[in-house]
Amino acid sequence: MSFKINRPHLTEIRDKNKVAILGMLRSGAAISRPEIAESLNLSLMSVSRLVKELVNEGICRSDGERSSNRVLGRRPSFVSLNTDHGWVVAVCLSAFSKAISIIDVAGNKRFEASIPEDKSKTPEGATRFIGKTVKSFLTTHRNNSGKLLGCAVVVAGQFDIKSGVLLSAPLLNWSGINIQKLIEEELPCEIVVDNIANALCISHVDNIQIRTAKTPNILLVHVAAGMGASLFINNQLVRRGGDEGWIGHLKIQSSKRKPDEKLSLSAVVSGRALIDNLAKHKNFEIDQGADFASNFKRAIDETNSGNKGFSEVFEDAGKTLGENLFVLSASSQPDFLVLAGPAFNTTPFEESVRKGFEQASEDANQRWTSIQVSRHSYLDAAESMALRKYFCRAQKSSSL
Repeated sequence: MSFKINRPHLTEIRDKNKVAILGMLRSGAAISRPEIAESLNLSLMSVSRLVKELVNEGICRSDGERSSNRVLGRRPSFVSLNTDHGWVVAVCLSAFSKAISIIDVAGNKRFEASIPEDKSKTPEGATRFIGKTVKSFLTTHRNNSGKLLGCAVVVAGQFDIKSGVLLSAPLLNWSGINIQKLIEEELPCEIVVDNIANALCISHVDNIQIRTAKTPNILLVHVAAGMGASLFINNQLVRRGGDEGWIGHLKIQSSKRKPDEKLSLSAVVSGRALIDNLAKHKNFEIDQGADFASNFKRAIDETNSGNKGFSEVFEDAGKTLGENLFVLSASSQPDFLVLAGPAFNTTPFEESVRKGFEQASEDANQRWTSIQVSRHSYLDAAESMALRKYFCRAQKSSSL
């Protein structure tokens, strides 16, 4: 009796193993082939063959021998990502941060700059500055064999994810702009555009994957001028068009509100709502000559300095958010609830969200998630998204 070898099946296994090796290398550390083999439960011969393919494709490199505690025998060679393979560009565009960075495939920052205010007043001015900056970097590094591998742009606003058209970004005063097309005209590489909440969520997913080799389920809530949320479940983002602000439209459920008081969550919890309440009830003077980000930062600084009246406003909003996050997360039951955005730079707000969530959990006698506060910047999130896009493409091309 003879048996036929299922070649497509073997190819699929090989591709998955190459993806797994790239996943291990994303931590940036060099790893020996025996370590890879042991971690992935593969033979050393299989790992050596797969690594050779990745090296030939330019994605990885073999670093040769390193010092070892072994006295006898051959010292193992180490494998790492090829940081000279090329660079990815990350851009964030929001009222709180307008910046660009260029990193290598291991995440090492090679360049970072703020986009000047006079350049960022219009989409065209911002994208021209981005293009000029990247081209200057490439010219400076022209003797390097690396190339431009991709670009990720994170935007505070609502956009059509398929077309890349920014539908509305009130604090940028932009609308109806095809950001993706404008940047494609400046940079000869693949462009990905997404909202800030999704980018921050991906950043946390990748961080946990690299540290634990596990893929978590995450609900991330972003509070800045408005509100945003992102849900990562079963190894994928739950897309709701290009609108991260869906969470703000939800009607609040709160022990402090009357049953017939039908307010949206953003009307109580968003940065705009917080500033309005501080101005109406706590004598906060809004500087009409300054932008929202400046006024909000001033309110946060005043709260952190010990202003009890300001703390009360943040605490009330935080408790309401915590109670509603419990209700919102009940159906998906994420491993982590991540709190992100400048509003969480205030201790009273962060602590009240935790208390509101924990009280709701105790009342329902249910607990399924761990609460974390994101310290990732918007630019950090853009870098994570750029790298994720590159690795997805690299894994796909390495399997062809």
